[in-house]
Amino acid sequence: MLLALAPLSTAGAGPVPCPAALTAQIDGLYRWQVARQDASGAIDLTSQRERFTPALYQQLDDAFRLSPADGRFVDSDVFSGTQVRTFGARVLGCAPAGQDSLEAQVSVEVGLLNRPSGTPVQLRYRMQPTGTGAWRIADISYPGEPGFTLTRFLSELLESPNKNQPRR
Repeated sequence: MLLALAPLSTAGAGPVPCPAALTAQIDGLYRWQVARQDASGAIDLTSQRERFTPALYQQLDDAFRLSPADGRFVDSDVFSGTQVRTFGARVLGCAPAGQDSLEAQVSVEVGLLNRPSGTPVQLRYRMQPTGTGAWRIADISYPGEPGFTLTRFLSELLESPNKNQPRR
C-alpha cells in the first residue's frame, strides 16, 4: 500500500477550521502513532478505541491481528498510507462530507529514519459526530487515482482467501 506522496486535489473553496474536539481526536492519534511506531510486535489499538467508529475499530483490530502466517497482514502504516516513519500530522481544515459528517484534511509528515521527507502526505479523514460533542474517525482517504480508502483496504484484506473458509 505504498502510496505516492503527492498532495490531494481539493475542489471548490479551501477548508474551514475544524471543531476543536475533531482536531483533538486526530492530534491524539498521531501522538500515539509517533510514540508507538518503534515498538515491535502486533499493534494494540485498545487505548485508541474511542477515536474510531465501532465498525472501523473492529476492522483495524482484526487486521492488526493478522500475521504473515495467515497469508495476509498489514504491511504499511495505515495512518500515513506509506511504508516509512511518521513524524507527526497537522489538521489543515474541514469541509462538509454529507449528513453530519466532516472531512478533515490532514498533512502527515513522513520520512526515513530520523529525516522527514519534506513532502507531507495529504490525507482526508471522514469524521462522524458522536452526539456528545466528540468526533470519531470513520474512514481515511489516501492520495492518488483511483481514490483509495482505509475501509476498502481493510475489507479486502480481511476477506478470506478461500471463499469456503469463514472470516476470522
